[in-house]
Amino acid sequence: MTLDTRLNNAFEEMMEYRQSVGYATATYRSSVPPFIKFCIKKYPESKRLTSEMVDEWLSFYPYTNNSKAAFISLLREYTKYLNFLGYDDYIPDDDYIVKRTAYSPYLFTDEELSGLFNTIDSYTGRTCGKRYLPEVVLPVYSRLLYCCGLRPQEPPAIRTEDIDLNTGDVYIRQSKRHKDRHIIMSEDMRILCNRYDTIVGKRQWFFQKWDGTPYETSWFNCIWRNLTDKSGISWRGVPRPYDLRHAFASRNIIRWMNAGKDVMELLPYLSAYMGHSELTSTLYYIHLLPENLRRSKSINWSLLSRVYGKEVQEFED
Repeated sequence: MTLDTRLNNAFEEMMEYRQSVGYATATYRSSVPPFIKFCIKKYPESKRLTSEMVDEWLSFYPYTNNSKAAFISLLREYTKYLNFLGYDDYIPDDDYIVKRTAYSPYLFTDEELSGLFNTIDSYTGRTCGKRYLPEVVLPVYSRLLYCCGLRPQEPPAIRTEDIDLNTGDVYIRQSKRHKDRHIIMSEDMRILCNRYDTIVGKRQWFFQKWDGTPYETSWFNCIWRNLTDKSGISWRGVPRPYDLRHAFASRNIIRWMNAGKDVMELLPYLSAYMGHSELTSTLYYIHLLPENLRRSKSINWSLLSRVYGKEVQEFED
């Protein structure tokens, strides 16, 4: 059995097992297969995964400290499974422990978001078949991320059967902390998805490549830096795809405040929509608002302190 076959077969077995016991697989599927593909291409004669392969992949892929730590954690579990099957593949040891750092979200201006999506709409990349051009996928993929506040790993896991193009209902399967949820797209987003669906035709995955597999999170991550550079954003910081989710949350809160609505009453709905496990994760976005907005009467800080305490989560959920 070739290394390619062995690694991919074992990976699928592991994913089937995780799914059967109720664990999420989306993050594994977006992170581990690109590493496997890299190893097979660079080391076609190798019989096992080695530390050299891990080192070369880490120097090749543009991880942040936090995303590198997440990848190592996933790879460690996968290689432990390989060893459980009786293979002698390298398991990343403590030398690969990466200290996670708190990240301060990038807050897009209106002009930056407009420029970013103009760049996205004019993007042309490598093509792999007429129906599956990245320039057809990218405008819909990126808008679904932003307009629905999705986590970066969620769009690739969406199947065509998960989206009701008549009602705008989207079923998000077992994402973070193994929670399913339903969300409703805006009417503009529903119409855009309908147009996209008509163009690409019948398929299993909503965002599917020419070979029948879903676009991976790594695909969007690789394009992202090019998009922000071309739109002139990165001079002020280093935004990440996750910051589109932050923008969705904070801008919804600002919209409610401008409309004179009770933010405290609406926050639980935003929390459920975004798939947060606790309301304190949603309260984090209030702290991202400009100082003059945080002083708004629509935010009852006294009530927040009494009900939730002074500690608000400062990590991404």
